[in-house]
Amino acid sequence: MVVPLKQPIVFQLEGFYVPPGYGAFLFFLALLCYIVIMLANGVVLCIIVIDKNLHRPMYILVCNLVVCDLLGATTVLPRLMMHFLMGQKKIGYISAIAQAFCVHLYGTAVQTILGVMAYDRYIAVCEPLRYHAIMTSARLHSYLALAWFIAVLLIAVLFILHMNSPLCGNIIHHVYCSNRGILNMACSPTPMNNIYGKCICLE
Repeated sequence: MVVPLKQPIVFQLEGFYVPPGYGAFLFFLALLCYIVIMLANGVVLCIIVIDKNLHRPMYILVCNLVVCDLLGATTVLPRLMMHFLMGQKKIGYISAIAQAFCVHLYGTAVQTILGVMAYDRYIAVCEPLRYHAIMTSARLHSYLALAWFIAVLLIAVLFILHMNSPLCGNIIHHVYCSNRGILNMACSPTPMNNIYGKCICLE
């Protein structure tokens, strides 16, 4: 009979095998990728913020996508670098939930922001003479706030559905924590979470 784990639960990430002697090399590769991501997105973000000529809907939407990229990279790469350099595969329950939440938030926010971007292009193409009257600054910011709110709400519900599910394992077969990676260790089936996850295309 499988006995549910008790807190404090510590997970072990087993998604990456690091050959002996290659840890430092993989660390520097991951660090280089992280630096490039941060610099490239940081430059785009700073240019859009500083140049007032770029304070237009499309650039503001791009700015939000840049924030999503920074969130995604910062959620995954620093811990992956620790794994490469120090062989640190363990992650606490709260940290795992936080990482999984941010990973899914990144993916969902990109979709909702792209939805706002598609609507913006639709107005620009179909109503070019009324574009500036329809897509005002206040309306754009309210759409973006709604996009982020929907993303947070969808992911919050996803995790609320399984927060009390007893876990009978602690090995995550991935390089980062995700909702599915954690649910794979549940002691009993989680049909509600599975259905909801499939409905929002995250499983």
